[in-house]
Amino acid sequence: MDVRYAREVRDDLLVSMAWLDERCDGLGDQLETEFYAAVSVVQERPHSFASDHTGYRPSRLRRFTAVLYYRIESDVIIVMGLFVGGRDESRLQDRGEP
Repeated sequence: MDVRYAREVRDDLLVSMAWLDERCDGLGDQLETEFYAAVSVVQERPHSFASDHTGYRPSRLRRFTAVLYYRIESDVIIVMGLFVGGRDESRLQDRGEP
């Protein structure tokens, strides 16, 4: 399946990477690697994750307390957000199309 990203996902990733790099240099790059690994898992098995209270499918990153949220439309996976460390997931509802 093809993968598309909501506009806000890039900012989610960059802000989270910067926050982690402030704590330990290089940790942001590790988050980025984990993020794209999670996208690959979702791409391989998109129906393996059930929808939750947000209406999107969450996929937890392996190493970090972070969750990637996505939805499936026809034959496209749309990544809607990356939330690290308990950020408010209700903001997903305000997100537009990629």
